[in-house]
Amino acid sequence: MSYYYRGNLAMELEQQSRSVTKTTKRTVRIKPTIPTGEKLLYLLFISLTVVGLGLVGVRYSQISQLNYEIQTTKHENRVTAEKNATLKLQIEQMTNRDRLQKEAEKQGMVYNPAAVHTIGNPEVQANLPKPQPKKP
Repeated sequence: MSYYYRGNLAMELEQQSRSVTKTTKRTVRIKPTIPTGEKLLYLLFISLTVVGLGLVGVRYSQISQLNYEIQTTKHENRVTAEKNATLKLQIEQMTNRDRLQKEAEKQGMVYNPAAVHTIGNPEVQANLPKPQPKKP
């Protein structure tokens, strides 16, 4: 019978339409994912990096704070040294022998060389001029 159908035009169209509707099978490739162990290793590395950078940042802020405190302390030391120098100058002025003698005379005291006992280096004391007693 195939010889009879070959000459029929309608059969040929039918056969062509059947051949066009072939189904094709698609193959879908699933890409392999990163293994779980490797993912955990990456996560561990990233977390260690973040923690390390955090520690560096904390240490940097601590160093900055300590540097600020050092600068403040140095400034306070300079101010204290200036105050000490001023106070030493005032002490020297107040303990001047001539000034003490004048203050004593203003208050009515009389100089008695026998009652004076000087404390200190005897060589320096020998070179000091001895005040003359006042004659009333």
